[in-house]
Formats: sequence, structure tokens, C-alpha cells
Amino acid sequence: MTKYTATVPAKHRKAIVLCCDQGFMKFAAFVVSQIFERHPDPDFDVCICSSDAIALPEKLQHLPVRICQLPLPDVLEDAPQSYRINLSSYLRLFIPSAFAAEYDRILYLDSDISLRGGDYSKLLDIPLLDGHPIAAVRTSHQRAQMLKQMPEFKALGQTPAPYFNAGILLIDVPRWEAAEIQSKSIDLMSTKPEVLNLHDQSVLNIVFRDNWSELSYHWNWLYSGRFSYLIESCDPYILHFAGRIKPWNRFNGEFPQKYPEAFRSFFAEHYPDEAAKMPPSEQIFAVPKFHKKSLLKQWWDFDRLALYLSRFDDPYVVIDPRS
Repeated sequence: MTKYTATVPAKHRKAIVLCCDQGFMKFAAFVVSQIFERHPDPDFDVCICSSDAIALPEKLQHLPVRICQLPLPDVLEDAPQSYRINLSSYLRLFIPSAFAAEYDRILYLDSDISLRGGDYSKLLDIPLLDGHPIAAVRTSHQRAQMLKQMPEFKALGQTPAPYFNAGILLIDVPRWEAAEIQSKSIDLMSTKPEVLNLHDQSVLNIVFRDNWSELSYHWNWLYSGRFSYLIESCDPYILHFAGRIKPWNRFNGEFPQKYPEAFRSFFAEHYPDEAAKMPPSEQIFAVPKFHKKSLLKQWWDFDRLALYLSRFDDPYVVIDPRS
């Protein structure tokens, strides 16, 4: 079991956990501030884990956040990386085992997200199906075609299967441990690194093939200009800015104004050097070139997307991914 150190002891039996390196700490701090805005007196812990020495900005240090330092295991030395995904992303594979003595339930969150709504205590208590160790949201690549073949399964010579985005994971820790997920993940990384085209997300989808419950799209809406006009009507609780285009680095009008401005406001108070990198707001929305094309694509794809959305009657209930 990987050992970690923490600034404060665990208080509850469930937790929201984020993992980041020093460079992404500012975004993890943004998410943490949103969590406490929605849950000022939560019945869950909030943890930020890193292999780096990190700290919240001074004005947020009153928040009861567990800052946890978790060394990167030696097995990750040869793990696949990219210019966007470094070794800190793999920490999510080791968090449940590291925290097994403290927590029964963990909600893992990526740091490149924004919270729009939702009851996170209620989400942490959702029952999972058939002994499944995790629940997650289906990848956006399978929303129009539920069993679209994914590269990892194809590379392994397997038939198509449901596939999830690993940016938000609801984890039943005892089931994770009973299924020996950490050792299976390490073995996969050691024996088949060539199939891990999406790194730790590939690991999790291969290890959990047909052994996960599907969460509503409310909990992980992968932001895309392709469906930007549907956000308000679908009202997702978590926007996930996956990929290289983020509201803090893309200034062509692709993101609705409130998202870049939320980061600007947060940075201005807590990370002024980051706020200074963003151009004035009147410049951000001056080049809406993509809007006509985007609107046409959304009209074209809406019927297929509507079928996917209609599968979820209640955002606090999981479903079978093959249903």
C-alpha cells in the first residue's frame, strides 16, 4: 500500500479527492472553492493529493482541506505520458488503496472542471449496481453510437464495450480493494503499455471492462463547442474542459463569457500572475467565427444525442451501461 502524509486527519468516511501537480494546483484550488460554496459544512472530506509539495493560496487556507502528499510509485517510471498528461494523472490509480483505512467512498474529480450544481454528499451515497467498484460517465465518443469500438479494446482484439471518461469517478473503496484493482492496473501497465493510448484512462477502462455502473451525463459533461448551445437546456452539474482547449487559454469566443470570467475572477484574487496572462474580457469575445458552423452541427446531431440524454430519469441513480 502506498503511504501518504496529510496536513489534517480524516474526519468522515467519504471524501472528494483531486490529484494534481504544482502546475495544476491553481485549478484544483478553484474546484475546491466551488465545493465549499455549495457545501459550507460538508459531511465528507475534501482532499487534494500530489506528489509535489503543494499548498492552498493564503486566502483559502481557512478551508478544511486535507493536503495529501503521495509519492509516485516506482512502477510509473516507464508509464506512457504526453505533453498534456503527466505522471500525476496516474495517482488516481493509487488513491483508493492509499485511503482504504480512512474512506469507504471516494468521488475522484479532475481539476479542469467547473461545478454548476448538484448535491455531492448525495452523489457519494449512490448505490452502485451488481457489486461494481466504480461508477462513471460514458465517453462523449459513444453518445451517438453506444458501442462504438474504442482503440484499447480493438488493440486487445476484444469486441466493443461501453467506455467511460475517467475524469469523474465514484469509487466504492472496499469493492475496489476486493477486486485488486491496483495490482491489476500495475500489471497492465507493465505488460501492455502499447495499448494505453489514453494512459490511466485506458488502464481503468480495460481493467473495469463490463464492471462499472453508468452515471448521468450531469456529472461529467465534456465541454465541446459542438454542443455548447445545449448546456443550458441539459443543465449538467459538472463541466469538464477535457483536451487542450480550456477557458483560461482559449480566447476566441468559443466559451460562454461566464466561464473565462469565473477563472479570471478567481485568479485575480488568489493567483494574480495567472489573471495577468488573460487578455481583457472585451477582447475574448470579439471573434465568434465558429458559431454558425457549431450551431449547424448541433442541429444535425441533436436527435442522436437526445436518445442518449433520455436514458437518465434521475441524476442520482446509476444505470447499466449496456442498457
